[in-house]
Amino acid sequence: MLKKYYRILPYLLLALVITAISAILDGNVTRKMMKLLDFALSGDVQTMKEKAPELLILAAFMVPLGILVAMTNNYYKRKANVSLKKYYIKKVFGKNIAEFQKENNAKYLSAMTNDFDTLENNLITGIYSVGSGSVSFLVGIWLLSTVDVRMILLAVAIIIVNLTISMLTSKPTKKAYKERSDMFDGYTSYIKEILSAFHIVKNYNLQDRVTEDYNEKSEKIQHKGFLIERMLTFIYSTNHLFINGSLYGVICGIGYLAVLGKVTPGGLLLVVEGIQRMMWPLFNISENLPKLFTSGDLINKIEKTLENTNAYVETIDFPEFKQEIEFKDVEFSYEDDEQLILSEVNLKVRKNGKYLIVGPSGGGKSTLLKLFRKYFNPSTGKILIDGYDLRDIKRDQYFKLVANIEQQVFIFEDTIKNNITLYKEYSDQEINEAIEASGLTEFIKQKSEGLNSIIYDNGKNISGGERSRIVIARALLNKASILFMDEAFASLDMERAREIEKTILGLKDITVINVSHVIFKDTRELYDRVLTVKKTIY
Repeated sequence: MLKKYYRILPYLLLALVITAISAILDGNVTRKMMKLLDFALSGDVQTMKEKAPELLILAAFMVPLGILVAMTNNYYKRKANVSLKKYYIKKVFGKNIAEFQKENNAKYLSAMTNDFDTLENNLITGIYSVGSGSVSFLVGIWLLSTVDVRMILLAVAIIIVNLTISMLTSKPTKKAYKERSDMFDGYTSYIKEILSAFHIVKNYNLQDRVTEDYNEKSEKIQHKGFLIERMLTFIYSTNHLFINGSLYGVICGIGYLAVLGKVTPGGLLLVVEGIQRMMWPLFNISENLPKLFTSGDLINKIEKTLENTNAYVETIDFPEFKQEIEFKDVEFSYEDDEQLILSEVNLKVRKNGKYLIVGPSGGGKSTLLKLFRKYFNPSTGKILIDGYDLRDIKRDQYFKLVANIEQQVFIFEDTIKNNITLYKEYSDQEINEAIEASGLTEFIKQKSEGLNSIIYDNGKNISGGERSRIVIARALLNKASILFMDEAFASLDMERAREIEKTILGLKDITVINVSHVIFKDTRELYDRVLTVKKTIY
């Protein structure tokens, strides 16, 4: 992720350069203004009139330059946020399906919300704030040095002390932010669970219990946030005490020199202006440096969610399925579970064959389908496809050859057409054939916009059967070599399910593997083999 951020540095550099130009110009305007004041107080009206137009021109440039500062700063932040989030979501979809399924995906939600918000404040905004604050601080020192060059030594001393305090306090700050981030992972997971179980909570009158748990978890997170803010308050107060003490000392010293006549009134005001320009940047830097130091650990935590523990390298290109899939003495159990889900599985699935998988609940049907899909690898034994070990086949190439029809479907908030085609190009004839075969013709005719009608929020404005038919149309349109079906007809009426199943089984150039508890006598005979799974194959 840091490498991705490094690519955004030119935008940060541009924003800081524009900020520096603006700060230097502003400082120069201030310096010239104080000189004009000295000319006026000394009665040198002629010189004041000569210098005034130059000052007005420089001041006029401050307006467009200020706009440019805001634009480049906002553009940098937008590019950085978008780039990091694009990187993260791309890496999430690079995870192995097996690993993603066994994990609690609430940690990804937490990373994409809380962790990225923290990263935006602490790193993306923080590094710009430190950079722009440093520029403004240096301009303030420059203004002071035009009065007394010894002010540069003061600036160096303040910077060293400020950095020392920030580095000494970074370790406890990092720890606190990490603990809060971990708490948000659990909190997000809890909220996801109770919302998905909303009907159970209502039916069993568990509102009070759930509310009590929710309030307790919320209080813990808020308390951790309070502890972090309290810690940062002590850090900020220490920095502010030193900074204020140093700068007030400077004011007293310059005031004394003014009384002695060694500093002009304009010089005195210039010092005061320079100190004011130093105050805000110093406070800003002191507040952002501790946060900036915590960003590394947070990035490591986010990166940790993207790692695949299975680093097996797939080496075989597989552009086409030609012959058969064979299970040889396959056994499977989930990690950290000694109980075998499947044992001594031996079977062959030939190209373009049609296979029905049945069996009792918990017998291993879905697990067998996951092995076919390459979601998991066997614990022992081998799965061969055209003689190659499926473990060695490149995952992306294998997935291009297969289509899936699930009981649990996902519908994009988009047109019916885009939900069927999944944003790929097909001819009107191909689309219409898939619509007809999946039983969607009447449904689409009833829509005023036809294929361009919008489906909302994962299909909330259509029925479960219509959602299933859209997914079936997707699979038929995909024209894959292998079609995996997992309780595909559960949401359809029996007559429509029978018609669609007959259509699918009548397709010649596709291998069908169907896991289903919905079995029709007249379609059962159309399968080449019915496999009964009860830990093994019968």
